[in-house]
Order: sequence, then structure tokens, then C-alpha cells
Amino acid sequence: MNSIQKNLFQLLVEFDEICKKYDVKYLLAAGASLGAVRNRSFMPWDDDIDLYITRENWNKLRHILETEENVLPEGRSFVYKENTPYYSNVLPRYIDDTTTTLYRNQALAGKACGQHLELFIFDPIPSDETEKQEYLDLLHVYTELVSPYFIVNKHATYENWDRHYNLYKKYCDRIDKEGEDKVINELEAILQQYSIDDCNEYCMCWGTKDYIYDKKLFQEGQMGMFEGKEFPIGIHPEGILRIAYGDSWMYVPEVEEQIVHNGIKEGERSFKDYTDKYLHKINRESAFEKFKINKRNNIDTFYLRQKREMLVTKEKVLVGCMHFKYNFKENEDSLRSLLENGEYLELSEKFSEYSSLQGNSNVRKYKITVPITDQNLATFLLNLLKQGKYYDINKYLSIRKLSEAPLTDELKSIEKEVEFCRKLSIARYDDKDESLVQKLIDDYDGIVTDLLDILRAKLWIEEINAKSTEDYNEIDRLCDEILEKYSFDGETMAIQAKAKSELGQNDESIELYKKAIMNTRNGLIWQKVEDECGISRMEMEREIIEGEQ
Repeated sequence: MNSIQKNLFQLLVEFDEICKKYDVKYLLAAGASLGAVRNRSFMPWDDDIDLYITRENWNKLRHILETEENVLPEGRSFVYKENTPYYSNVLPRYIDDTTTTLYRNQALAGKACGQHLELFIFDPIPSDETEKQEYLDLLHVYTELVSPYFIVNKHATYENWDRHYNLYKKYCDRIDKEGEDKVINELEAILQQYSIDDCNEYCMCWGTKDYIYDKKLFQEGQMGMFEGKEFPIGIHPEGILRIAYGDSWMYVPEVEEQIVHNGIKEGERSFKDYTDKYLHKINRESAFEKFKINKRNNIDTFYLRQKREMLVTKEKVLVGCMHFKYNFKENEDSLRSLLENGEYLELSEKFSEYSSLQGNSNVRKYKITVPITDQNLATFLLNLLKQGKYYDINKYLSIRKLSEAPLTDELKSIEKEVEFCRKLSIARYDDKDESLVQKLIDDYDGIVTDLLDILRAKLWIEEINAKSTEDYNEIDRLCDEILEKYSFDGETMAIQAKAKSELGQNDESIELYKKAIMNTRNGLIWQKVEDECGISRMEMEREIIEGEQ
């Protein structure tokens, strides 16, 4: 742990003790949950801790904070919008007042600028699909209205943003006529009216993305080891992570994709050293009102900018694909030959410009199709499938499905392969159900011979049942067969390394372990290697990150 993480961990320990004392239930969330499930520690770049808590438990904790004395340790505070002027945030924070984490959007409130834990509150949500969509539309507007410092829902798709913008403007008009408190209170009453006894799901009270979980996931369940201490992670944490991060939740993002929060951060200096220098010079009420006006203007500007950005993105796609789409069209057979000959990495390089362009966030946001033939699209998607990356396929296939032209039979088959791989992944990683994994394998009738996901699943079953020298010899042999076809697969290398270790081939085992962690970003495999031979890929990642900083 770095110094920030050590301090955050101390806050987590304190919060956990408070919750145990007063019987308040919560779960580790986001990066902390990923760390607990995947690596039992902070991810090297993590600079915050998020927690999940139901409305019922938050109300209970808030009542305790407001009615009992000496609940919090010295130098700590709880900040939420009801007890802190200008803290316009639906996420309560447990604050270390002796440190600094100062972001622009909380500089006016002042009190929320220490290192902190952030609590994401979950409310029951109706089951009827029409009611659910109405609920989500109001939730997005509510979080937008509460937060005057920035645009909350700016990552919405173009169609969703259009609906959101019009509803937001409607409620702004109501605020101008009826008053802000009345409108906000009305929205809170609507959003918090449901009883979990009458609902099947919880929805997170935040606007950037809809996090909706089956209420069973919030029942008391597993404890997860995090930095040497156990914390609650839920009855089915892998399922929570799959909803939050997608089917690739077990994979550690590349360094350039790791999210770090910008701001002033100091572990040994109180944020009051900063806020005391400027708050007394500001008319905060006047500044707060100007933030609200500026927010409305920014949303109007953002609405217009969306249209311009869409047009610019379309032009970038036209220009970006000019020098490869015709070449692709003329080389359909040669590209397919690379796939059939197992030249997967070379084929990935051939499609790198296409995947970068079609995978661009704005291109996907505006649902713009980068033109390639259906055969070449199928070749590209099958190449992902062959490399065990089924979870990347839908972001490309979903764009193709927007076309009026029906999917080809081959693309329909690929879609079924993705569905199968997802079921297999859930059975293996989330449910850890050996019999279900075996049944899925036995029932497989897809189009891909020697599907890597199936081969990995077979190895997983073999490894968890291995007891004898003969068993490990068989695993070693199977791994050789797989690596002959998929020489890049670090997951297979890690299993073979364990087999060789059990067979007394220690030197070969260590070399394979080292090779394995450099050929996969599966964090569960990284942890497996660290547990089995002590080589920490996560520490290597930490050194890379610190070197770049």
C-alpha cells in the first residue's frame, strides 16, 4: 500500500467497526470489491474506496450520527448533503479531517475535502419495465439537479441524452416557478417510495450509469480478504462485479485505461490549510447560485456540442477507414486464411485500425458503423473468440445489428457463441459450479473447434480434481496441446506451471509462472501465481505505475 491507500484502509477499518457496533450493513464496492475478490488488496493505482449501502441502512446510520454522541473517532466527520451547506452530492462521505483530497467540485463546500470513503446508496426499484424506465429517467434528472458543479449524465448515449435534456429543462422550469426545495423533495419522495418487500431489485442513487442489482445480492454473505482483514463483499460478489464492470471484470485494465482521480492529495496536511485560505473571501451563497446558473448554461451548450461532436465523429470515421476498408474488401479470403491457420496475433494486427476506430468511445456513443463487409466482420469477431475475448465481441456486433440488413448466418452463430461463453464464464468464475461447467461443455454444439474458453474450463476442472502424479502428467500433456494452438495463453501457462511444480520440475515451473503473468491480464491468474510461487505481477504493475508517475 502507498501512503494514501494506508490512510484509506484505516478509514475503512474504522467504518467497519462503527457498522459492526450499530448493526449497519454495507458492502465493499468498485475498486475495493475488485481488489478483495480478484487480488485481496488495493489495485496499485487506486486512490479511493467506495462502499454500497441500502437506503434503509444509510437512514439507520444517519440517525445514529445525528442522535448519539462520540460515534466517530477524533479527527473524523461524516459529510452528506443534509448536514453540509453547498455539499450538493447524493453520496455521503466518511472524512479524515487531518488529510487532503481536494477536488474542484467540492471546493465550495469545504468540509468534504479530506481523504474519504464514499457511500453509494441503493433504493428499491419497481419491477414493471415501464415504471422502471420512468424511475430511471427521474433518477437521472434528480442527480443532475442536485449536482450544480458538473454535468452528471454526460456519458449517456445520444438518444438517452436527448430525453434526459428535455426532462431536465422541464424540471428546471418547475424549480423556477415552484422553488428548488419543493421539486427536489418531491423527486426524493418518488424515488424513495418503494419497499424492498414489494420489489426484486435495488438501484444505485447516482446518475452516470444504471447499477441495478437483484436484492438477493445485498443479503449477508461472503467476507472478502482485503489487505489482510475481512470485509463484507456480498452473497455473490462476482455477480455484482459482472454487472458493474462487464464480463471482463476479472481482467486488470492496461495502465493507460486505469482511472486515477485528479486533485490535491496530501496525507499529512489537513484540507483546512487550503480551504481556510479562500473560503472566507468568497460569498458562498452568491457563488453557489452562480454555479447553478452556469450548470444550466453548460447543459445547453453540451446539448448543442453533442450534435456537433456527432458530425465530427462521423467525418473522422469516414477519413479513418478510407485506407483500410477497400483493402479489407479485396482481401477477404486472405484474412480468413490467417484465421484458419491460427495466425491470431497477426490477424489482430491486421484489424488493429478497425478495432481502434469502431471501439472508440464516441463512435460507439453515436452508434456509427465503420464500414467493413460482413465476412470481414465475422473474421474479426471469430479472431476475438479464438483468443478467449468473447466479452469484446458485443460492442462490435451491437453496432452491426443496428443496420436494416439482417445478420448473416455466420454472424448469428457468433452471437450464439458469445452467449455460450458468457454462460460458461458465469458457471466457472461466478458460481464455481463444476457440474454446470461440465454440462455446458458436454452440450456445446457451436461452430468453433477447440474453443479456447472450453479448453480453459476443462483444465480448470482437471486442476481442481488433481490428486496424483498421473493427474498432473495429464494436465501437463493437455497444456502442451493447448499451447501448441494458443501459444499466447497465459492462463494455460499458469496451470501448466502448477502441474510441473507438482511433478518436481521446479525450474521449468518458475519460468512458466513468469511467462504466464506476462501473457495475461487476468487478475485471478496473477493472484494464483502469487499464491503458488510468490511472484507478484501486481507488484510489477505497481512499479510500472510509480515509474510513469
